[in-house]
Amino acid sequence: MGKLVRTERRDAVSWIIIDREERKNALNEEVVRGITEGIHAAETAGDVRAIVLTGAGDKVFCAGGDLKPSAEGNPFEADPAQPRNAVIDLFKCMEQATLPIVARVNGHALGGGFGLVCACDMAVASETARLGTPEARIGLFPMMILPYMLRVVPRRRLLEMCMTAEPWTAREAFEIGIVNYIAPPAELDNKLDWLLQRVVASSPTAIRLGKTAFHAIQDLPVGPAFEYTQAILPQMARTEDAREGFRAFNERRKPNWTGR
Repeated sequence: MGKLVRTERRDAVSWIIIDREERKNALNEEVVRGITEGIHAAETAGDVRAIVLTGAGDKVFCAGGDLKPSAEGNPFEADPAQPRNAVIDLFKCMEQATLPIVARVNGHALGGGFGLVCACDMAVASETARLGTPEARIGLFPMMILPYMLRVVPRRRLLEMCMTAEPWTAREAFEIGIVNYIAPPAELDNKLDWLLQRVVASSPTAIRLGKTAFHAIQDLPVGPAFEYTQAILPQMARTEDAREGFRAFNERRKPNWTGR
């Protein structure tokens, strides 16, 4: 059996592809660890500017946890003596990643797959995709993805989603603000490329430091958040990219980013 997660390099973007189309790109421990490893590899490559996370095929982004291996509904082997869970490790990895991660929602994103969408920094979805958390229909609740859903989905709509287990259309997800853009399936990659080109045109240093600050202050009260941001801005202004950005602006030319 080949790897369940493939990585592809497309110019300055690293693609991470869940390659289990026959299992609706469902998550198991190998898939989760493969995504984590793909993010680490992109972060250490030095010349990657963004990450795309998607599923194989054109029907399903990720159908959530693979329930087949366990009659108890747990897709992973659980060791009560080990407090670490591979899914939580993945979400922490996505939280700490300094590269922007964009979800290419090529199809349905359900359960843990919906959690992956919420954990990404941005998302572009096919108009045919459905997004939701069906766990309540099998006697569960989307616990491990709940912290990220709380940060992305409005509170009352989130409770409705979790309690009714009804999925939303891509357009409904767009209107709520869960995905940045939607497109017909044939135009999905064009829309994704349009977004990626705009991201890659920006300073990698500014994105790296800005994303770090974004996650650092998201749970802080306003006062400490202001203290953090006013301390980090002068440091950012001293970077090579910031100095190059000012020069390029004054010289009316495109900047040549070094990422430093």
